[in-house]
Amino acid sequence: MIWRFLLLTLILASGSGAFSSTLGQHAADSSAARATVDHALFDRLLGRVVGTQGNVDYEALQARADTTLTPYLQQLASAQPASLDRDARLAFWINAYNAYTLKLIVDHYPVTSIRDIEGPTEDKTPFQRPVGVVADTMRTLDEIEHQIIRVRFDEPKIHFALVCAAKSCPRLRQEAYTGPRLDQQLDDQARRFLHHPRKNQIPAGPDTISFSRIFKWYGDDFGPTLDAVQRFSAPYFDGSVQDSLAQATYEVRFLPYDWTLNAQSLDWGDGGPVTGSGS
Repeated sequence: MIWRFLLLTLILASGSGAFSSTLGQHAADSSAARATVDHALFDRLLGRVVGTQGNVDYEALQARADTTLTPYLQQLASAQPASLDRDARLAFWINAYNAYTLKLIVDHYPVTSIRDIEGPTEDKTPFQRPVGVVADTMRTLDEIEHQIIRVRFDEPKIHFALVCAAKSCPRLRQEAYTGPRLDQQLDDQARRFLHHPRKNQIPAGPDTISFSRIFKWYGDDFGPTLDAVQRFSAPYFDGSVQDSLAQATYEVRFLPYDWTLNAQSLDWGDGGPVTGSGS
């Protein structure tokens, strides 16, 4: 009788352990699935609506918003980026910023500038209005850029990746950012932005360069002085221009900023005048 009781106890204990192990595995799998962020939907959308110059077909985007953009934003809402590695987290937040900027434009289209969209109050900008949930929290574009990306990641090249729907912004890529390719993607963005003659003129004359106002607004992210910004830019050029940038010998000026919507119908590509308020 005793041996039967002992045998039953062993069987129950064994089964309980297996059951607990199964539960633990399911919990781990569920947590991993929740932490994994698949940017395939956004990647596919960008490939369809972004042109070779980085400008957007907003009418086509409107047509695909419900089937592609909205499902991707729903993924961002429940994602847990904190469990990702550093590059994957940064890619996540860059994609979130760009995706919600597109949504903000689509929700108010047609507009000729993101500045035409009202802020949450008269004294605030559209970048300060709630745009949607990311990682279980309602966000604004300013929060994503200034309180998350710029504070948590020491990476000045994000300024070549965050696209606020304006002509003078960096070009929007035809693909989503991903952790494994992030360094390559950001380097490519930096090179293209610095060499774009309507966004930066390097050089603008024998002894001068004209930088985008992004370098004026966020110069501290690249270094404490304009000399540091020149030295940051040097590796993206060759020959005497690289040498002059590395030695910070240029006089620096800033181009006006064109806030016109980065729509394909308004495309000035690599030509045409630079306009805007210059603010």
